[in-house]
Amino acid sequence: MQNPRAWAEQYLNQVKMILCLILLILASAAAQSQPKRNFHPLRDFLTSKEDRMELLLLDRKLISNLMEYIEELQNKIKVLQRFAEMIRTPLEEAKGREEEYLSNPLHIFRLIRHMHEDWRHVEKFMRRRVGKNQINFIKEKARGFPSKEDADDATEAIYRIILTYDVPPKDLVQGLIDGVQYNGSISAIDCFSIGNLLFQYGEYSAAVAWLSYSFDLVEPEYNTVYEVLKFNSSEVLSLLARCFVQLDREEDARTTLMALPNLAKRSEDLLGLYKRKRHVKVSRDLQPALYEEFNQMCRSSHQNKPSRLHCRYNATTTPFLRLAPLQMEELSLDPYIVVYHNVLSEEEIAKVERDAEPLLEPSEVYDGKSFTSSKKRTALGAWIPEEHYHWPVLNRINIRIHDMTGLKLNRKLPMQMIKYGFGGHYDIHDDYFNDSFPTIKYYGDSMATVLFYLNDARHGGSTVFTSPQLKVPSERGKVLFWYNMRGETHDLDEQTLHGACPVIYGTKTILSRWIHEFDQMFIQPTYRRGNRKFFLHE
Repeated sequence: MQNPRAWAEQYLNQVKMILCLILLILASAAAQSQPKRNFHPLRDFLTSKEDRMELLLLDRKLISNLMEYIEELQNKIKVLQRFAEMIRTPLEEAKGREEEYLSNPLHIFRLIRHMHEDWRHVEKFMRRRVGKNQINFIKEKARGFPSKEDADDATEAIYRIILTYDVPPKDLVQGLIDGVQYNGSISAIDCFSIGNLLFQYGEYSAAVAWLSYSFDLVEPEYNTVYEVLKFNSSEVLSLLARCFVQLDREEDARTTLMALPNLAKRSEDLLGLYKRKRHVKVSRDLQPALYEEFNQMCRSSHQNKPSRLHCRYNATTTPFLRLAPLQMEELSLDPYIVVYHNVLSEEEIAKVERDAEPLLEPSEVYDGKSFTSSKKRTALGAWIPEEHYHWPVLNRINIRIHDMTGLKLNRKLPMQMIKYGFGGHYDIHDDYFNDSFPTIKYYGDSMATVLFYLNDARHGGSTVFTSPQLKVPSERGKVLFWYNMRGETHDLDEQTLHGACPVIYGTKTILSRWIHEFDQMFIQPTYRRGNRKFFLHE
């Protein structure tokens, strides 16, 4: 006979197994009941050439799919046309002699049979769905389409290019941007999207120009296509009239509405509505005078003023440079800004890009409290933390930074790789933090900045310093170095206010390194008490 204790233990084990099985079944059922989601890896159509290439290839597949759908529709139409021809012929023969025609037994039989059978089959044929496979193909591929956020980002990007490089509608439609002719154009719908964004930002005069051009580009022969795409002239003129109302140009608004019959009969009602519900523009926190100067410097028409500064070989910053001096170009002495040429080899640049590329994610900026995503900087970024400094190429870069600057580097503080794509930019900002950054009490503020350009930005993407009126193009292998503080006092230098111009063509990739002041206490001590000032630029 089995021991009662053993029997009880065996029974408890069986109960545990049953409970575990029940829990597994419930967990599986819960997982299956969850709605399926489509997770995508990080995609950035503005920055990633690979993502844009995939989008282009998908567009080609969709066009081929549409042509197949059209072919199936045409085949169906051909069948129906042949049927119509088949039954029309005897009816044409009967015209004018119907009584004689219907006396013929062959015609009687054919008519009755035809009316009983054929039209039922034709109805079924007409109801048959055409292009089911093609429709399903679009539904399946729609998961890979750009999101509304992607489309808004693209419109913002072209807007930045238009604003910064002062591109009028006529030039952009013809593919002319900042003095460079591109092989391409934009449509009435594209111009409307730009005009709508300008309207949202309260730039009503600029919106008038783009909306007027949108209306001029409308092609009446494509009205049926516009209807499918939910675009029409009435929408364009309605928004144009709203812009005129915002500009207190009521008569122009009335004339605009009278241009189309469907708007003309409601013109007074619409004008009253637009005046009662005036548009509230989206705030962008810009300093107009400052940004106008920045924009002008970004344009190809701006050239740096000639100076008495010169290029030379730097053989004095560290003992090593006596053996291998670096090519240095002085750009400004106050503030101190220099460029070093041919610092990195092609292999080193390729290695950095290859290793850091997988770490890229949407770039963030410091808002005084924390790092957060912001339209002030539109790029992908990657902080390369301390554990990655075992990369031999990063060790070599740190050694060269020391050779160029003579300053001490803190290995606990990361480098940053930034990749700017279409329209990618960084608003005017300083590289010091005004004591608002948490680590400043441990490391001090950002005393100097070192910027490595890892590729050529073929058009746009320059770094601009507004105070010394300097523009530095993005050229592969070049290194930009400047002090954010004044040497003897470590006062914050407001003259280092700078920004990154929007990229027009290609991409711009940089590697940046901040050098902090407390690490330099024995290298560059303060020789006299300064008047530490805190500025409000972000």
